[in-house]
Amino acid sequence: MKDTSTVFSPIARPSAQESDLRTRRKLLLSYADERVNRLSVRLVLYTLGCSIGYYAVDLVPALLSYIILLTGDAVDCLVLRTIVRREALVGSLKRGQRWATITSALQGISVVAGVSVYYFKLGNDANILFVIGALGLGAVNAAIVLPKNPQAAITRLIFYILAPFLYVGLQALWANSWTPFVMMDVAGTMLVFCMLYMFLAFTKSGLNNFRITQDLERQKAEMKAMYARMDRHQTELQQLSLVARHANDSVIITDRERRIVWVNDAFTRVTGFSFAEAKGNIIADLLTGTDQALKAINTIDLAVEAAQPFRGEVQNVTRDGRRIWLDVNLFPIADAEGEPEFFVSIERDVTESRKLAEQMGKARQAAEEGARAKAEFLANMSHEIRTPLTGVIGMADLLSETDLDADQGRYTDTIRGSSQALMAIINDILDLSKLDAGRMELHPVSFAPRACVQETLDLLTPAARSKGLELRCQVDDAAPEFIKADDGRLRQVVTNIVGNAIKFTEEGGVYLKLSHEVDEAGKRLICEVADTGIGISEENQAHIFDHFTQAEASTTRKFGGTGLGLSISKHILDVMGGAISVTSVEGEGATFRMVFPYEEAEASLEAPGRSRAETPTALVPGLRVLVAEDNKTNRFLLKKYMAEQPIELAFAKDGVEAVEQVQSFKPDLVFMDMSMPRKSGIEATQDIRGLNIVQPSIVALTAHAFDEEMQACLDAGMDDFLTKPIRKAALLEWMVRFQVQLLDEAAAEEVVPPIEGAA
Repeated sequence: MKDTSTVFSPIARPSAQESDLRTRRKLLLSYADERVNRLSVRLVLYTLGCSIGYYAVDLVPALLSYIILLTGDAVDCLVLRTIVRREALVGSLKRGQRWATITSALQGISVVAGVSVYYFKLGNDANILFVIGALGLGAVNAAIVLPKNPQAAITRLIFYILAPFLYVGLQALWANSWTPFVMMDVAGTMLVFCMLYMFLAFTKSGLNNFRITQDLERQKAEMKAMYARMDRHQTELQQLSLVARHANDSVIITDRERRIVWVNDAFTRVTGFSFAEAKGNIIADLLTGTDQALKAINTIDLAVEAAQPFRGEVQNVTRDGRRIWLDVNLFPIADAEGEPEFFVSIERDVTESRKLAEQMGKARQAAEEGARAKAEFLANMSHEIRTPLTGVIGMADLLSETDLDADQGRYTDTIRGSSQALMAIINDILDLSKLDAGRMELHPVSFAPRACVQETLDLLTPAARSKGLELRCQVDDAAPEFIKADDGRLRQVVTNIVGNAIKFTEEGGVYLKLSHEVDEAGKRLICEVADTGIGISEENQAHIFDHFTQAEASTTRKFGGTGLGLSISKHILDVMGGAISVTSVEGEGATFRMVFPYEEAEASLEAPGRSRAETPTALVPGLRVLVAEDNKTNRFLLKKYMAEQPIELAFAKDGVEAVEQVQSFKPDLVFMDMSMPRKSGIEATQDIRGLNIVQPSIVALTAHAFDEEMQACLDAGMDDFLTKPIRKAALLEWMVRFQVQLLDEAAAEEVVPPIEGAA
């Protein structure tokens, strides 16, 4: 169930400062509107007052007073209607208030100035009571707006209060007598004080009303905001209640003692217990039935005691006794003091998911076991096929070295070609098995890519010439001299692609281009092979790299092959971290682009010393060789291979005999078959390595072609391995290199200086 706080986010409550600012903005606008709207009332009062002044004084002073009053009020209203209102709405409230106070002061001065015209025109005959009455009307007007704009109202009130005292003081100063105060009768004096008291009381009442009005407005705004929040909270609670009630997951509310307070409908659907049956029960007792083992699992209880959330899968028992698995997400809800008030648990039935996961696990295990069984089967089949195939190929090689007539030679070549084709198919299937089982390992070495590619093309040149095709290689000058990668796999991929190009090209040629790329992803050797052959249709390009796939069935019939070459090449490049792609137009040839990631190397890591040209081509007399092989045909074949060589040769039929022969014959070199009766090659090797003798070099003769089997040979103490079927030329070449290495080591031991202090 979702966290409802992300679904129903409450509207943020305004701060007290923002609320006060909004109230003052509202009062300022109300003040400005009221002053402008009541201008007509003030004009009537101005007209009435100036008319009385006309009869008391004269037309010119009365007219001057009227103009002064109109000018001050007009400026006040204009500024309030334009500048103050604009600032209050979209500008600065402080600037708006400042302008309102300035124009209020200007309007107050205009009222005082208008009354001053009458007062100073009459001089000693002026009636101070008339002045106080006129200013009193202005004070009343100011007091009316006092609650909405105290600053502006008080500014005008100050002028209205001080003006009478200023008039009397100036008059007494000019007359050099306080006669105006003395001349006033008792009734007039009392009227002045009464008016002053009323004025002060009215002002105080206005201030009180202002404060009360502000408090009421604030309370009204707070109540309105509170009601709005309550409405929102009520809506959210209703929505949350609906979500919880109709959620697909069970929602359970429990108190501190884990007694159920509320459950939704999904809880009833999952467990079978109704709300009435569940309420008040301890949830652990309700959902474990009579199973004491389930009750003993107290991981949730420990989380509740620590007031910590819990997430995990637990097993429960439903009302009808079924066992189900629930994914439980429990969390505490704290009160104002931070103590857990109740717990909310959201539970999802994962019984089917667990069953599916278990089935998938079993299926995966079965698939892995099947892959292992397939790999073991192919390894065994490889051994069983390669062993007799060794005899076929070896005997065909030996037969080709005898005097044969034309037909016999043709028959022998057919046997050799067919057996080699069969071996290529077996190698392809084994490679595919390794790749599918994830058992192919890379062996990166430092080598020259130009020489590697050229040597590969040299091996394929006879096939190209036999079809009259041109085979050419172009190497980019910027290509690296040495790289570190698996040269054997590079040769295999290039051989597959170029071999395919030759096979599917009838005229023209095959052209290889070697270059490289460098970017943020690393360094890559690029090999592009283009041909002028039959091409590949756009439809077939999508699956040309699939297992056992060729472009068309007719292609298989015409050109033969298993369709594994491209698939194996793609798998090898995937393991190396590279890629292969094809672009082709049917009938116009195809271009394959291979990308080989590599690490740069400064020089080849091959051991310095004797070059290939300096390596002898024949064995030197004196080498003692033991062959441990249980297959009679293979023993006969190896005996024929080495019959004319200047060596001492002995044979053992099984592992037990091999251990005995090593002790009696004392060979320099042992060719050890892996699968023999009584004792395997690995067991025999381990026994030999445990003997207190001068240890011979042991080389495995194995029909198993997997890296694991080869590694097992090395782990048992063998020095090298040769894979069946063994060709005569390859065997003798290997023996020559071995003897050269043996002689070099012996020569090095002779020139080692004696160690000081040695006995």
